[in-house]
Amino acid sequence: MEMKSPERIYVWDIFVRVFHWTLVICVFLNFWVTEEGDTPHEVLGYIAAGFVVARLFWGFFGSPYARFKIWLASPKSIFSYLRNFKTRKTYQSHNPIAGWMIIFLMSCIIGLAVSGFMMGTDKYFGEEWVEELHHWISDILMGAVAIHIIGALYESRHEKQNLVAGMVHGYKNKVD
Repeated sequence: MEMKSPERIYVWDIFVRVFHWTLVICVFLNFWVTEEGDTPHEVLGYIAAGFVVARLFWGFFGSPYARFKIWLASPKSIFSYLRNFKTRKTYQSHNPIAGWMIIFLMSCIIGLAVSGFMMGTDKYFGEEWVEELHHWISDILMGAVAIHIIGALYESRHEKQNLVAGMVHGYKNKVD
């Protein structure tokens, strides 16, 4: 008996993939490599924020699977997903929790950009609460990134496909 390979569908367009991997690089470098307050740290932070702003635009006007209306779920959908977690369905794009995780991650990037900008202004330069806020958001972002990675690996296993590779080539198995 011949095994039929699943039909693949193009889900993540080039902009979404470039956005994703650009944020991965910016966040990694800013958390682990660059020095706080140095020009490379600031530039990477603004690049990340710029990509988030562009992604927000793309969420309304981009390709079908990039649009928020496709993957931002209502609270009712999230609770249903959690209630039926063991028998949950597979989604063509992001599942209800993953969609909101993406919004949370992007919000953290914007929060870091705003607090980082504030630290460089005359009004807030040297203000301890702004620096603490920036560090706090950074730590929350890194925790959320860890959860995001674990979730992507877990869902890869559940869906029996490599979602990380999908974010490289753009394809995902078609969901019936």
